[in-house]
This record gives sequence, C-alpha cells and structure tokens, in this order.
Amino acid sequence: MNRSEKPESILGKPGRTIRARSMFIFTVCILIACGLAGRLIFLQILSYDEYRRKVVEQMVYETTISASRGAITDRNGVVLATNYTTERIFIDPSSMKDEEGNFDDELRKLVARGLSEILGVEYDFVYAEAQKTKYKDRTIKKNVDKDTADLVRAFMLENDIECIHFAETATRTYPFSTLASHVIGFCGTDGGLYGLEYQYDSILKGISGKIVAAQNGVGGDMPYDYETYIDAQNGANLVTTLDYKIQGIVEKYLEQAAVESGCESRACAIIMNPKTGEIYAMATYPYFDLNSPHTLPSYYDDIVAEYKLQYGEGTKECNEKISALLLSTWNNKCVTDTYEPGSTAKILTTAIAIEEGLSSTTEMFSCTGSYRVSGWTIKCHKTSGHGTLSFAEALQQSCNPVMMKLSERIGISSYSNYFSAFGLSLKTGLDIPGEASPIFKTEGELSALDLAVYSFGQRFNVTAIQLVSAVASVANGGTLVTPHLIKEVLDDDGNVLASFGTNTVRQIVSKETSETISKILAEGVSGNGGAKNAYVKGYSVAAKTGTSEKGLGSERICSTIAYAPADDPEVVCLLMVDEPTKGSIYGSTVAAPYVSKILAEVLPYLGIEPVYTEEELKSMAMSVPNYRGQSLDVAKKMLDDAGLKYEIVGNGTSVINQIPASGEKMSKDNGRIILYTEDVPENKDAVVPSVIGLTAEAANKALTDAGLNVQLSGTTIGSGTVVYSQSLPVGTVVAKGTIVEIEMRYMQMG
Repeated sequence: MNRSEKPESILGKPGRTIRARSMFIFTVCILIACGLAGRLIFLQILSYDEYRRKVVEQMVYETTISASRGAITDRNGVVLATNYTTERIFIDPSSMKDEEGNFDDELRKLVARGLSEILGVEYDFVYAEAQKTKYKDRTIKKNVDKDTADLVRAFMLENDIECIHFAETATRTYPFSTLASHVIGFCGTDGGLYGLEYQYDSILKGISGKIVAAQNGVGGDMPYDYETYIDAQNGANLVTTLDYKIQGIVEKYLEQAAVESGCESRACAIIMNPKTGEIYAMATYPYFDLNSPHTLPSYYDDIVAEYKLQYGEGTKECNEKISALLLSTWNNKCVTDTYEPGSTAKILTTAIAIEEGLSSTTEMFSCTGSYRVSGWTIKCHKTSGHGTLSFAEALQQSCNPVMMKLSERIGISSYSNYFSAFGLSLKTGLDIPGEASPIFKTEGELSALDLAVYSFGQRFNVTAIQLVSAVASVANGGTLVTPHLIKEVLDDDGNVLASFGTNTVRQIVSKETSETISKILAEGVSGNGGAKNAYVKGYSVAAKTGTSEKGLGSERICSTIAYAPADDPEVVCLLMVDEPTKGSIYGSTVAAPYVSKILAEVLPYLGIEPVYTEEELKSMAMSVPNYRGQSLDVAKKMLDDAGLKYEIVGNGTSVINQIPASGEKMSKDNGRIILYTEDVPENKDAVVPSVIGLTAEAANKALTDAGLNVQLSGTTIGSGTVVYSQSLPVGTVVAKGTIVEIEMRYMQMG
C-alpha cells in the first residue's frame, strides 16, 4: 500500500516562508512598540516641562487685580491727585455658545448691538472682538462710570447674557484741575508721564495682584483648591511741600502779570522757604488741565489758528506743529528753561564784594552812564549816569558800572569759585524731572569782558530754581540748601515710610554779609530804590528787579526776586515774565507789583504779623462800618468818634442806607460817608475823572473833589510813583461817595 507524502505545513506552504513572515511581523511589532515607548519617553520625560506648560496654559487663567495708585497731597493733607473707581467692561468670546455647545452668532450680534449703544463704541469693533473665540477676556471699554456700567448690567439681565464681565479700575483724577499742573504732572496708560507723577512713579503705582484659577476640560471652574489669590499692594502716598492756598495765590497773580504785560513766551513763579528749601508754590503760565492734558490752553488759540492758516487744517505739518506745541506746554518753565537773570544777579556780586572785604556800604562810586572794559563801552540802564552814589545806592539803583568795578576787584578766579559755590554751575538736584543745566563759561574761558557782564547778570544762563536757590543762600544767613518738593511718603494707614528734611550743601557767605545785603535791599524797597513796587505795607521786604536781554533781538525777560521778612525771611519769591509786549517793559513794572501782591497775601497766611509804621497806618484803607438801622444821633456819634466826614441826605431820624456800603475799603483821609435817612433816589451826579499818571496826593484830591472816595494800593514811596490804574473808567457817572480804587506804581526803569 502506497503512503502519501507529509506536507511541510498545514497550510500547504513551505515552512521556511512561514518562519520568515513571522519574524517580520514580530520585528515590526517590536519596532512599533519601541517607537511608542520612545514617543512616550519623549512626551512624558524629555518634553514634560513643555507639555506641562501647555496644559497649564489651557487649564489656568489669570485675572489681574490692579493696585491703587497713591495719592499726592499738599503739606497740609489737601488732596491734589487721587483716584476714583471706574469699571472696565470686557467680554468672554470663548463662552458665547448656544445650548448645543456651538458658537452663537446671534448672541454675538446681540452683545455687539447692546454694548455699542450703551457704551458709545462701534458695533463692528464689538462684533469683531466677539469672534475671537480663543480668548476669555477682550476689553470693550475702560473707565466706564457706575451709572453706565449699571445700564450694561440691566441689559444683561433683560437678555439673560452671561458673557459680559466687569472689572473695577482706578482712574486718576485731579480735584483742582489746573492747580500746580506743571509740578504734579499726569499719568498715561503705563504710569506717570510728567512731573511728580513721573518722578515718583515706582512709589506711587504699587504692585498689581492677581487671581490664578483653573478650568476643567469643558471650560468650567475647578474647585478653590486650584485657585491662588495674590493680593495687590497699593502705592504709597506723597506729601508734597506745596501749600495749595499759596499755590493758588501765586497762580492768580502770575496769570495777571502775564496777561497784563502781553507775555508771549510763558511766565513762571516760585515761592520757597529759604531756610529749609521747601517749595510752597511753583507755577508756569499758562496752566493746563491735568484731567484733560491733551487739550491746549486757550493761551495758544492764536498760534494754533496761525498753524491752520499756514499749513492747512488737518494736514500732517499742522498736526505736527500742534503736537510740538502741546509737548512744550507740559514743560515746567521753572526748571526746564534757562535765562539770563539780569540785575537780580547783582545780589550775588555785591555779596561777594562784601564777603571778600573789597568794599563797604558807604564807599562812594561815580557813574557816568557807561564803563569801558577791554576796549568795549558798556552802558548803564541809566545812560545819563547816576552820578556819585554809595555802594548801597548802587545796588538799590541797579548801577551796572559799579557792578563792573566790583567784579574787577573780585577777579576771574574768585568770581568763578563763588559762582560755583552759589550752585550756579550745576543743577540744584530738585526732585522733579527735566531740570536743565546752566550755561556759563568756566574760569579758564572767562575774559575780563565776560566777567564785567556776568557781574550784572548777562551772558550766562540759569534756571529760575537755580537763581532762587542762590539768592536764598544770601537771605538765610549764607547757607546753600537743596530745594525739594516732597516732604514725606506715607502708606495707607498714615505710617511714615520716608521723610525729607533740609539738605545743607555749604556755607557761602557769612551771616554778617547776609544781613548787610538784606538791609540794603530792604531799604531800597521802602526807600528810593528801583524795587519800590515790591513794597508791602507792614512788612520789611528785600527785593531786586531784573530786565535781561533775550538773545540778540529786542525781546526781554522781566523778573523780580524778593524775600521777607528781610531780617528773618520765611519766603523767597521769584516771578519772571518771558517776552512781555505791553506797557513799560522792565522788571520793576512787569513783575515787582505782582510779587508785592503775592507777598501781601502769603505773609499773613503764614502767620507773620504785620508791623505798621505811623505813616503806613495813616495811609491804610479802612473797612466802612455799618450804620444802617442806627438812629441818626448814634450814627453821627460813631462817625465823629472815628474822625470820619459825613453827609446826611433826608429829614428822617434813622439811617436806612449808606454809601459806601458797609465792609467796603476806602482811604480814611478825606473820605466821606453819605447817610440816607429817607427812601430817596441816589444822587448819581458824581463823574469819575482821569487820575492815571497823577501822584497819590493829586489823584486823591481830584477824586474827593468829584465827591468820590478813594481806595489806594501799591507803593507811594519816592518820586516817580504815579497812578497806574483806576477801577472806574473816566466819565462814568456814579452815586456820590462811591469808592474808586487806584493802584500806584513806580514807573521808572529797573
């Protein structure tokens, strides 16, 4: 029987092929397994940190908690800069879905329509933001007030919307708008941009906090275990050395000085305590609104109109010019601009001469109207010459030739040393941005001619704060102190984090020299000096005026620097007007009268009591008493006891009306009170005469002869003092007894 052959494989295929294929499949499986294992190693070990970060980014989101910016106050705690709460309204595009989990375009349109109407933003903008589905926070509008935000909340409730959210934000506000605008500065999106807001931004802004939370795979919030809260740290509060009342007084009169003189290149003023360096007020006119800093003051309307006419309104060139003008408006003229101080620098020249023993107050000099130096003839402001005058009179009368003679005695080397000692070769270090460096020649560069003109404040440039600091050192007994604007830094609980006191730099001149120069200046104001318009009744004021050239043109800078009380000064005040164009263009007429007005209000405010001379008491205005309702006999006795003249109108037995009214101010000498005892029409037959240019005596006579009363202000000292202005126009018909205010000014150059 034949046996069939056994097959090599049950599949009827060669066994070698099966083995080969099995080996291949096994190898492939091993390779796949190795690949998967390698990929897992790459993902879970080698790339762990990267993928963990991506997972966290998808699961974790942060919400910033803004820190509250610190307040800025004056020295007495009056708030100059603070915050008010507004809301940022934002949407969550990633959650704008329907019930089935699909993005809902109708909801986007509804949200866009509602927010555009309520917030006043563009519909297309809101709709475009709503389509950015990868984001959970897209800002629609910042700084929304509470009432408007409440309208958005009502809209959400009405339409059952949950994708709109609110975040409280702090908006910077300045309660006094323009007050100390160039000192305080303002903020932008990222913090302080100008002034103290910029200088102390790191202290004021604080540190923002945040909430770090997690969401699950479907976008829901995870439990609080996955949430971290980092509290915000509010900024510290700045207490400045400013006094808002003094700042207000300075700004009032600085504006008057600038407007009256037709100032074309801004004006500035500073009041500082010469002993401590604390600045009570610092102002630049025109002021700008800190709550709307990008709006140009009306002062520039004519310039803007010229730009529009020249370049075309809305053109690139016109807009660039306006932008440059706006930037210059924000500059603090007291620190950013340099100028030639003119005759105010004579305070320093004479102090050097006294300190070095090179002259005395009684030494006599001769002024012929000019002086020749190095082949150049340099004129005095009084070209006819002062004749023979003493050292003291030379300072009071602002004689250039005497200053040049003194500078020759001082010499280049000594003058340069004192120039630096007075702080005029460096910045003062004032704690505000933008202080300019002085412009001057060093000792090696100075010639005899340079020294001559330097002696009366020409051909070198300093900032207003540098001059104030230098003169303060003469006023306070000879010590240079660093001016500063910050008094303390406080936290929200009132704890002092830092305090800033007086920084004494160096002793420059002796106390005796200081007293000598102060006495000369004070006698010039109260006597027959060129600074008589800085006179203040009841106070001893040391002052010096200055009129300096500006470049090679005809423009001038007019200024006055003063300190009071002269024998123990509490304030030093500088007022400077750049390019005045109206009236008598001298420091004595443009600046000094307003320094007087400033000091007349500031000194009593600081608690410095006036001490009047007998002559001042006689010339002082009195407050008219109230006689209405009194019997005629009682009223007459009151008038007689007060030494006042009076006139009675009517046949009644009691006073029913009076002119001037009670509380008005009038000069007692030759004053007359009109008492009405019957209800009769006022006799309006007094015609106001012109008294401009008259002496005080002549003006008083003209007005009283017309049946009018007088209130007098300004200085009446010495020759050259005349009526500068009168309160009622010539020819005005008024009731008999009406008060006419007249202002006296010394109108000669200085």
